[in-house]
Formats: sequence, structure tokens, C-alpha cells
Amino acid sequence: MGKLIFSSFHISKAFFIGALFSFIGLSFASQMATTYNGATVILHDNGSWEYYQNNENVRDLRPSSIPEEAKVKIYVMHESYDKLRKNKRLELEADYAPEEEILDSLRQIPKGGILHFCVPTDQLKPNAVKTYTYTVWNDGKKPVFQTTKLDSEASPSEESGVSYLLSVPIYSRLKVKVIKARVENKEGKQTLDFEVPVN
Repeated sequence: MGKLIFSSFHISKAFFIGALFSFIGLSFASQMATTYNGATVILHDNGSWEYYQNNENVRDLRPSSIPEEAKVKIYVMHESYDKLRKNKRLELEADYAPEEEILDSLRQIPKGGILHFCVPTDQLKPNAVKTYTYTVWNDGKKPVFQTTKLDSEASPSEESGVSYLLSVPIYSRLKVKVIKARVENKEGKQTLDFEVPVN
């Protein structure tokens, strides 16, 4: 399956890597476009796409020409073990929990932290539910996690206006500086890859 990414990755406060899925419905049979990474593709009116071998007379698809309702912004955030541990301790101490209870709770925190797949809440459309497949690699070629979920199952995050499509606990200690993750919309034949810095 090809990877179709219509925006470059960006980092905000070293915690977020963002990207842009563009699900485009065209009013005619097909249209050629170039992605930001230079690949030439043919876009079909059913939302699917394919690589185009002949690069002559190709129209560049500018972000301004894509309707806002056709865009879905997904980004991935890694919450480190140290941060989770610190926040949990502060929360329990504020509730005057005994030290034994605090230590028991801290033992349950995943050693590799948590990976959150995030989306702006206002982009979740109840009348246009999408199905995404999520894959995570810690190191090596074999995924450590994979699941498929509807975006209607997203849950609110602590950040205003942001929902978690999925939160993945990573139970083993991380030996890498970057976690690889993927979001796929198999129906639309779209794939989005992330390289998430470990905090």
C-alpha cells in the first residue's frame, strides 16, 4: 500500500508530531496531484488513489484547494513514564493517600509511558464516522501493538478541544529514541506514518 501524506510533519514543544490526512471527494472521475514529498498520484472520486508513473502535465494540489471538511488532522504524543509517575504521585498526595497506596499505584504505570493518537474534537463528525487501524513499533520489525477502532470511540483529553482517538500503554522500557506508529484508513486506502520522539 502506498503512503499518501499531504502535509509535512511538524514538532510543537518537542512533544507533538502532526500530520494531515486529506480525504478528498472529487466531482469527476480522477485528478492528478503531487504530494508534499514529491510523489505523483491519481486521485479518484471514490477517495482511493494510486501512484502515477508519467510525471508530465501534473497539477500541484495546494492545501488551500482542499475543502476544510475534507481534512482530518491527526498527531501523536508520547507521555513519558517519569511524567506519568510524577503526576500520579502529586495527584495522590493531594488526596492525602498513604505512602503504601501511592507506591502501589506507581507500580502500575507502564514503564514505556503512553502513546496518544490525538485529533481536534471538532473534526469528529457523528454523521461521517471513520475507521482507523493503529500500529506501534517499539524496536524491530514486529509491531508491539495493533488494533482497529472507530473514531466515534474517541475520548476527551485533558487538553481543551483535543480528543484521544486511542491511548496505547507501552509496558516495556523504551530502548529507542523514536517510536514508530502508523494510522491507516483502509477504506480510503490512506496511510500515515509517524516517528515520535521519546520524552
